[in-house]
Amino acid sequence: MNPRYLMAIVWPAFLVAAVLEIAVFALVDPHELHWLGAPLEMPRNAVYTMAFFGFWAAAAASSALSLLLTRSSEDLNAAGEGEGGSPGSHRARH
Repeated sequence: MNPRYLMAIVWPAFLVAAVLEIAVFALVDPHELHWLGAPLEMPRNAVYTMAFFGFWAAAAASSALSLLLTRSSEDLNAAGEGEGGSPGSHRARH
């Protein structure tokens, strides 16, 4: 993957995850969280870390999907041919 595309996905996702982390944990105390009916027995820092990476992954998936949807079919087909070809690229073109 092009490093420029990777940064277009990861950096905005990082910023969104940071904002979500602040917003969520300004309202929620990690010690009051429950998982499957039982209190979550984890230190606050572990909950903050897991939540941040979860938010980051969700935002990165959203950014990647947005980037994929903005690319033209010609761009996607050209990228596939450069990496071994698309499934039908071995056929003669008419």
